[in-house]
Amino acid sequence: MAPRSTRSSKKGPLPRTRVLAHADAHAILKCGADPASLPYMVPKLGHRNLLVEGVRLYAANILKQSMLSIGGDVAVHRNVINGRVEASDCLIMGDLRHYRLLVDKLKAQGCVSDLAAAIEGQVFREEGTLSLKLCGRERSWDRTPLIMGILNLTPDSFSDGGLWSDPSKALEHAVEMARQGADIIDIGGESSRPGAPEVNVEEELSRVVPLVEKIALKVGVPVSVDTRKAAVARAAVAAGACMINDISALAHDSAMIEAVRDTGAGIVLMHMRGTPGTMQAATGYDDVVSEVYAFLDDRVEQCLDAGIDPCSILVDPGIGFGKDLQGNLRLIRAIGEFSSLGVPVVLGHSRKSFLGAILDTPVGEREEGTDAVSAWALLQGVDVLRVHDVKRACRVRETLLAIRGAS
Repeated sequence: MAPRSTRSSKKGPLPRTRVLAHADAHAILKCGADPASLPYMVPKLGHRNLLVEGVRLYAANILKQSMLSIGGDVAVHRNVINGRVEASDCLIMGDLRHYRLLVDKLKAQGCVSDLAAAIEGQVFREEGTLSLKLCGRERSWDRTPLIMGILNLTPDSFSDGGLWSDPSKALEHAVEMARQGADIIDIGGESSRPGAPEVNVEEELSRVVPLVEKIALKVGVPVSVDTRKAAVARAAVAAGACMINDISALAHDSAMIEAVRDTGAGIVLMHMRGTPGTMQAATGYDDVVSEVYAFLDDRVEQCLDAGIDPCSILVDPGIGFGKDLQGNLRLIRAIGEFSSLGVPVVLGHSRKSFLGAILDTPVGEREEGTDAVSAWALLQGVDVLRVHDVKRACRVRETLLAIRGAS
């Protein structure tokens, strides 16, 4: 099974495409379309919507006319028709039948074959399997989303601070999570709750590395380490970890990107504003989905430019990290759009404060809310769920996969 990644550097031939899970009139107008077209186009937004950015004038005209000829539509800049723009963003609207016919039409015209490939790769993406390259080894799973079990070794984490600070109890919990069905175990030695202080390198190393060594020997699933520090990342990989989960998306420590490249470890790039100590001081966005998407797109590109294998990269929109309640909910509602980045998507939502705000419950009573988000994320195509309760997440996954697979 080849690693599933549709990502390549933007220096390559494919246009940037993005599936819009919930497009509206604003999305049409952002392409530069004439407002007078809204009464005709808005009713078509109930179909599958694909945004293709920066399409050259000749290709935008071909795309528009091809889609109209088969019963779909494309929102383009109002000046495409008179040739007064060199390029236009294009919002394609159609169902799967339209897209299949469109791809065939575009392939028949060699001058837009790259556009056909980009559309086909987004709309007809294979689902249900996932492969990653982790420290030079290909790991494959045939059931998604993967369940990433959280193992915090910190005394001050928001949900389970202090529960697993005893190394023997932490090891027992890791073994139990693997038995319950965890596909990955994510170990953290520094709390990232809002307001948390930074832990020094020596303390984080002493918490993480000895346990990674024991888990890697005793537990037969990949081990991830939640860290922002290159020294911790390198030591953890040397001890047996094969994935790094960096809440700063490699921005906190300038040596981190080289550490990831040199070790070949998988890397989860997460969006966060500021640091855990400051992130909730700035939670306003003009468009939280587009801004988080653009940030992650840029960070993936930087990894590719640094020589990191695209099949080793994952992204996480960072629920609760520099977002307010509505920002978190908008990101979850549109989580399916992040698959358009061409790398697997991780969602860390378990027991977080936005669930407490919705349900008016303390941290220990948010499992039903966690389950609801897990179910939504599965249906939207998320690749990895990062959770505290592995057993519950696995049961949610197996139930929904059974329903979806029923004939």
